[in-house]
Formats: sequence, C-alpha cells, structure tokens
Amino acid sequence: MQDIPAPAGQVTRRTLNFFWLTDYSASMGGKKIATLNQAIREALPLIRQAVAAHPQVQVMMAAIKFSDEASWHIGPDPVSLEQFSWPELEADGLTATARAIELLVKALSIERMPRRGFPPVCILISDGFCTDPEEEYNRAIAELNRIPWGMKAIRLAIAIGEESEYNERELLKFVNQPNVGLLKAHNPEELLNFIKWASTEATLGSSRSKSKDLSGETGNVVLGPPPPTITSSTEPF
Repeated sequence: MQDIPAPAGQVTRRTLNFFWLTDYSASMGGKKIATLNQAIREALPLIRQAVAAHPQVQVMMAAIKFSDEASWHIGPDPVSLEQFSWPELEADGLTATARAIELLVKALSIERMPRRGFPPVCILISDGFCTDPEEEYNRAIAELNRIPWGMKAIRLAIAIGEESEYNERELLKFVNQPNVGLLKAHNPEELLNFIKWASTEATLGSSRSKSKDLSGETGNVVLGPPPPTITSSTEPF
C-alpha cells in the first residue's frame, strides 16, 4: 500500500491504518452484539471529528470478524474513514481469536502497509475464551509482537461481560498500552463508552506520532489512562 500523494499546494497526507477485530460468537447474542454494532457506528463520526484537526492524516479502516473462523468483515483492502460504514454482525459459533490475530498479522506485513504511515490502531473486542488451541493463540501473539508494524501498533482490547466469562490474561497479551490495560465492559453503557474512547484516543495518539516510518526513534505511542468508569443505570450483560 502506498501513501497518498497530495496535489500541489495541499498538505501531504500519511496513512493511518485502523483495524477492528470483533467477536461475533454465539455468546455475543442479544444485547452484546446489538450494542457492539451500535457503538462502532456511533464511534465513526467521532473519529472523523477527532482527525478533522489533523489534515495530514488519512485514516484507512478495515475489520476482521471471528466466530468458528476468522474472516474479513470489511477488507482485506481498507476503506477510507470517509467512506467506511459498519455492516450488521449477527452472533453465532465459537471464538477463533487466534485466527483473527493471524489475519491481522498478515495485514500488518511490510508489503501491505504504507512505507511512511502512522502507527496502526488495532482494537480487539471479545466476550469469551479463545476456542483455538492455546499454542495457536500464543504463536499468533508472538508473531504480532515480532513484526515491525505489530510492535509499532496501538493495540487495545475490550472485554465484555463478567470477569468469569473471558480470559483476562489471554486478552492482555494483545494489549501493548500499560496505562490502559484491559477495558472491561460489564454493561451496554460501558461498552458504548469504551469503544468510543478507545477508537478516538488511539487514532489521535497515532496522529500525533512524530515517527514517520519503522526507523523512527520516538518509540511506541503510549496512551494515557482511560476515563474513570461511571456507575451505569443499565442492566449488566
């Protein structure tokens, strides 16, 4: 993928690739999947508003979905943020998280990423234990940690439901933001807030990065802590 050249007299735009990784297994049925669909749709105009003050940024977005298998919900070719819309997800199947991360690793290869892009944003959303073998999950995480754009990426994870329903240690392996940790959404209101916060803050954080390529010396982008959880009036998932 090539960066987008600017016409004469305009600001040169660099690409920021944004990847959603969304669980749509059977346990995501009902309020969980409905809230996820709603939250991502509501987050899109907020992201557009957030990057409006950064004309040098061209956000390109794609989405991986996973249940029994992992596949592209939108992609593999990313869509510009201005044209991106979220197709409805319906819950069914298991939780092939490792395979979703494997797809992400392929998308973050040097051959597929812009040479001088901003650090990519990767947000994983799940409510359950990975049903792939543990060694496959660990191997996928190790490969994500090994490749240059995987290391440079801003990687966040949102867990849905009660702590007993998902593997916190497993999801934390995906995250590389020590100030954020695992975002835990116990109810629809928290899921809405976390998806909006994570997507906008990660995009802004990447947009402010001074590193222009993989040889940049500024190190990885580090986000500040998320806002405090407000006691919700909605019922738990």
